[in-house]
Parts: sequence; structure tokens; C-alpha cells
Amino acid sequence: MNLEILALIGIILFALVAFVREWLPMDAVSLTCLGLLLLFGLVTPEEAIAGFSNPAVITVMMMFILSAGLVDSGLVTRLAYRISDWTGSGQWKAPLLLLALAGLVSAFLNNTAAVALLIPVAIHLARRHRISPSRLLMPLSFVAIFGGTATLIGTSTNLLVSSLAFEHGIRPFSMFEFLPLGSVLFAVGFLYVTLVPMRFLEPRSPGPSLTRKYHLDGFLTELKVGASSKLVGRTVVEEQISERYEMTVLEILRGDEKIAAEIRNTLLQVDDILLVRGAVEGIVAFKEKEGLLLLTDVKLSDADLNDQNTILAELQLSPISRLTGETLRAINFRRQYGAFVLALDRTGDLIQDKLASIPLKAWDTLLVFGPKSRVEALYDIVDFIPLGRRELRLGLAPRWQICAATIPVVVILAATGTMPILKSAILGTVFLLVTRAITIRQAYRGIDWSVIFLLAAILPLGSAMENTGLAALIASSIEPIGMRYGPHVMLSLLYLATTVLTSIFSNSATAILMVPIAIGAASNLGVDARPFLMAIAYGASTCFMTPVGYQTNAMVAGPGAYRFSDFFKFGAPLTLIFWLIASWLIPVFWPFQP
Repeated sequence: MNLEILALIGIILFALVAFVREWLPMDAVSLTCLGLLLLFGLVTPEEAIAGFSNPAVITVMMMFILSAGLVDSGLVTRLAYRISDWTGSGQWKAPLLLLALAGLVSAFLNNTAAVALLIPVAIHLARRHRISPSRLLMPLSFVAIFGGTATLIGTSTNLLVSSLAFEHGIRPFSMFEFLPLGSVLFAVGFLYVTLVPMRFLEPRSPGPSLTRKYHLDGFLTELKVGASSKLVGRTVVEEQISERYEMTVLEILRGDEKIAAEIRNTLLQVDDILLVRGAVEGIVAFKEKEGLLLLTDVKLSDADLNDQNTILAELQLSPISRLTGETLRAINFRRQYGAFVLALDRTGDLIQDKLASIPLKAWDTLLVFGPKSRVEALYDIVDFIPLGRRELRLGLAPRWQICAATIPVVVILAATGTMPILKSAILGTVFLLVTRAITIRQAYRGIDWSVIFLLAAILPLGSAMENTGLAALIASSIEPIGMRYGPHVMLSLLYLATTVLTSIFSNSATAILMVPIAIGAASNLGVDARPFLMAIAYGASTCFMTPVGYQTNAMVAGPGAYRFSDFFKFGAPLTLIFWLIASWLIPVFWPFQP
């Protein structure tokens, strides 16, 4: 084993550990790996930048824009919210129809865009039909994942594997080539999520109470400013209450008036009631040292916090949020947005202490409190995705028909062979722009640049595996398994290895690593590489076992109040079922001997 192979193995191990330990964002890890490949001479500069012009990467970018056009049109949202009216009073009819819609939409839209669009709808339906949101959000993520496996454009992994196959002289996949097996997986998966998670998942977020969900009851209380208090005639800032007692004054009640804005500059008066959030020790110290009166021991609820002037709401950071990597203190969230962050949910882990100093991550769910006008203004900022407690906006965009018709036309042109998917996607995007169905700003905003840079920067890793001979070495080392047990066993093992690796690694990075190995294994066994490539595509796109293995799982972890173990408990059996089905049916639909 030469030094180049050892260096490449070291880079792959670094990427694996960096992804798992979250040392850097995934796209930053990919760019770091690209730099290391160049540093050690494992790829040429031309190979290093080839990913940025790869057809799969450009197609994914165009599909992001087309998806954004359909999302912004309001059509999908309108259909989703109308579901409850169409299905009547049946408790499970509306949720099941919503899941079916999610599967259909995910086959043609970016999965994360589809799930981001439908999470608020799912929460709304769950509350309306008295179902715990936790029993609906995980199934929503799962359905979006296996719904995306039905078409070439349903997931970026399918496009990526198809592009890599073409680079190796193998005919690329057609638009609906994934549909036969994708339909079987969708039918089995849909049956599974309706019979298992939707029935047996523990209700993690009972009812609509956000204070109970975030365990804030004991952290919120009211204190009254007495005549002898040192705070009379002073402001919260002057007394440095936040710094001295590690607590936050959320609201000032003065008679019938509630002061939620400009609290920092409000002079406190006798008989003012302060609504505060903080640890018990800080509240007690604040009461004793400042001469305050503990108004009540009754725990506060959502009803105490929501009125015509203030609101308590959940907001999730979007994948393109500018707040990712920043702390609440660094961006001065309170002053910039005029609201408070009371708690944070990160893929099921609830964080309440020292919020100001914790770097934010994509898909973090924030519990925000503040003046109604300021909080609702956050709903329209691209950094946030509102989760419920939002006025239903069912209006359609002025040119919604154009956005609704463009994706079907793009799909038909590609499916009929009239033009390649890359060409039709580019022309579709240009058509939306020239007809002003979307603006160029909407187009830029619709692209998840972290995914684009992740794909483009990690693609040279596949070239390095072939340049160094690592792919051939791995393929030859597993050749005896195929020679002894046959290509069926080899295909099954490749699918299983891909699925397990995807659970802890990026699905795109996993596909890029596994494709050269699959092609080499097929060549050594003298069989068609197509079934092996299908095993890689499906294996990399069906991750259910962890909340971090796939973006949609991370998205629902916070709103559903899931634990890490919930995904393994309900995702592992589904992963096993899909592995068995794929191992059996892939050689049926794509024979080893064409």
C-alpha cells in the first residue's frame, strides 16, 4: 500500500470523524477535504474544480430554483391546508392524506423544501385532530425520504449516481427508471409508518402548550416592585439584571398595560410586575437583593404569555439562515429582532441554560417570545421557518400557474427523451425568470448553497479514489465474496454498507465513495454495474436510523421533541425491511446480465 493510498485513507477518516463530531459544517468539511487532496497531490487542480461544473451539481441547483418557484407560488400550501376540510372529521384521514401529498411532492421537489413547507401544516392538522405532533412529524420525514427515491430528480443522490455512471461510460438513468422499485418501497414504507410510528410513538409534545413542551413552567415567574425596592426609577440595563442574576426580564405589567418593547429603557415604577425567566437561584437572589415581592407560585402557561400584544412561538432556522454558526449574543438577537429566545431544541436535545453563548446550527428550533408584531415579522424572514401559531396564508402568487406548470413540463421533456434533464431544468429556470414568475433574488434564496458546495467539493474524492487505486484495491479485496457467494450477496452487502455509512456520513459523500467501488466490483465479477449502482443510490437515500443522517430527520427532531433513540427504534426496522426488499428486487428490475 503506497503513501498516496494511506494519505487518502487518512483524509476519508478525517472527513468521517469531522462529520460525526460536527467540528465544522458539512460543506466546510468537504472544502477542507478538497484542500487536503490538492495539498497531497491526489487530484489535479482541474479535477479539484470539476465538481463545480458537474451536470448533477448544476441540475440540483436548477431544481432548487424550480422548487422555490413552486413553494413560493402558494399552491402546495393551499392544497395542504385544504386537506382537513376535504376529509371531514375523521381523526386520521387528514394526516394520511397529508403524508400521501408529501410523498408525491418529494418525488419532484427537493425533500428539504417539501418537508419545510409541510411541517407547519402537519402541526396544524395534529392539533386540530387532537393527535400528538410527534406521531406525525417522523412519518412525514420518512415518507419524504422514500418518496424521493421514485424519480431521478427526487433526491440529489440519484442525480449524482447517474452522473458518475455516465462519467464511467455507463448509460445514465432515465427520469422514471427508479419508479418500479421506488413504488414498492413507497407502498411498504407508507404501510409501515401508518401502522408503527403513528400508532406506537410516545407522544413527546402533548397538546399545544409550548411551556410544557420546553419545560419552562418552573423557569418563568412574576415579581412585584415594592415601594422600598432599589429598582424604582431605574432601568433593567442600568441595574445590569441579565449579567448579575443570569436572568431576563421578558415583560413589564403596569396596571392594565403590558410593556414588551423597549424594556431596556423603561424606568421601573412602584407596583410594576416583572415577568422574568431564569434559574431558581438567580430568581431568589434577584428577589432578596433588589427588594422584590414574589407575586405567586403558580406556574405560568402559554395563556399567560399570549395576548393581543405578545406571543410565544416556535421558529426553526432555515438551511440558508445567516444565523448558523453565530451566537445570540454576537448577533444581539434581542435588539435586532425585538424578541427573546427562551429555549432551544437541537435534534431532540433541549437547551435552556447559557443560550446566548451557544453557536446556532441549521434546523435548531427556537422558542421565541416578544411583541406580536415583532415575532410575526420573523415569519417572513428567510432565516426562519415558522412552526405553527401562524395565520394561514392561503393566497396564491400572481403567476402561480407558471410555477405550477413548469416542473411538470421539465419532467415530461426529460422523461420522453426530448432533452436531457440538465437542459430542461436550465430552460425551465430561465422561463420562470423571464416571465417574472420568480425574481432573481428568489432564485438565489431558493438555492441551498451548503448542498451545492458539499457536492462540488466532495466529488473529487471519487477521482482521488481512482487515481490512487484505492477503489480498485477495495473492489479486488471484496471480489472473493462475490466469486464465492455470487453477485446477489455482493449487491446486498454494498447496499447495507452504503446505508450504514449514510447514517453517520453525508449521503452524497457516501455515494461518491461507494460508486467507484461498486463499478470495480461489477467489473471484477463480469456483470453489469447498473444493479450495483442502483444499490448505492437506494442505500444512500434511505436513512432512517438517526436524526443527523438525513436533513429531513434533523428538521422534525425539534418540533417533534424526539430523542435520538426514537429514530433508531422506529427507523432501524424500516431500514432492515428496505434492505431485504432491495436485495431481492434490484436484480429483478436490473438483471446482472443485460
